[in-house]
Amino acid sequence: MTVWQIDQRPDGDLGSVVVEPRETLYEYDEPLIFRSTVGLVDLLLTKVARAQDKSIYLACQTDNRTVEALRAGRLSVAGAFDRKSYWIVALDNQSRIAAYWNRFREEVPKRFFAKPGLGLYHWHGIVPDSLEQSYALLAIKFKGSDLTEAGIPLGKLKSLVDKSFSTVRKLLTPTQLINTRSSTFDVEVAPPKLASLVIAVKEPVINMRAVRRIPALNKYSKNDIELAVKARGEEFAKKLLEIQYLSKHHAMDDAYAEENFAYLDILSEILPDEDGFVSSVEFNTTGSDGLATVVFDRDDAGSIRDSVKAVEGREITEHGIVNGLITSSRTVRLRSVRGKDVTCVFASELYEHLLADPNFRVKGPISLTGRLTRRKKIDLMDVKAFRTVPADQDLFS
Repeated sequence: MTVWQIDQRPDGDLGSVVVEPRETLYEYDEPLIFRSTVGLVDLLLTKVARAQDKSIYLACQTDNRTVEALRAGRLSVAGAFDRKSYWIVALDNQSRIAAYWNRFREEVPKRFFAKPGLGLYHWHGIVPDSLEQSYALLAIKFKGSDLTEAGIPLGKLKSLVDKSFSTVRKLLTPTQLINTRSSTFDVEVAPPKLASLVIAVKEPVINMRAVRRIPALNKYSKNDIELAVKARGEEFAKKLLEIQYLSKHHAMDDAYAEENFAYLDILSEILPDEDGFVSSVEFNTTGSDGLATVVFDRDDAGSIRDSVKAVEGREITEHGIVNGLITSSRTVRLRSVRGKDVTCVFASELYEHLLADPNFRVKGPISLTGRLTRRKKIDLMDVKAFRTVPADQDLFS
């Protein structure tokens, strides 16, 4: 492989063809990133150099969806130019194509590409590097030295896919479907991107035949369940921004950690380990305020895990589905949104209040506050308070 240089023989020239900006996206004294049409090809161009009295541009084929996402801050410049092959174009002072080279990505100098995660303007903040992330219900992106364009070790790929599957199920499964199998509720993902592994959830996959086999779920339509999945995603977007801000500013107090224990525990399972091969995890999801892009590095992960450990043994709030109860011991078996079973022990008076609550039911949603003891198989909670909600509402709403 030979990396392009200006003295290489061009693939051709189109001296009579003038490249005129059809839409300027970024400029400084002159258009630096713009859209143009050359022949029948819709091109996105960025100026990368000046050599031999020529302006050198990196160009690739584009489309309306890519340009709109780039302009709106939903796609990075690197993502907009993420293609397998490119044209390197030399324009003379009259903007005519004096020479062009057609090159594969690995043949293009790395300095010609923008840094990942950067949008057109600084106020865009961190933005996704792919349309799959930009329009995903939920996307998870892993970065690490072993995750490259050349490939990923199979064992590490399996580990990340397994973690992603578990996390997506916990975060997006509607409360009413927590106890169901993946054949009842699953998600469709875009083809995984292997350079910095990206798992992007496109939409939920609801098996209504399986849902109809559960009598308690007969009243829900497919649309009801899809809206519940969307609501879970929007709530997660809100929590992501809160958790990122608090962890970055070391401002996550015990009260917040206790109330949001489920989210923090779920994140702690997928965020980078101090000695692991993943250096950062990026989440993209759409909330009520638009696209949320949040990145957690090892330091952030350590801060979140410290918060989880700090509230272990304290009163935290659990959310989930009632799987059963034993009146003689005043206990309730909870299937938590964290994916764990929890044996919940009530005092006599509080247990009587629970049984008298009109919204309490086996297989119904519930929120419990109490002292949690983490155990290998089934956690234990000494319950101090509870909150029930109608089955058609989500515990996080």
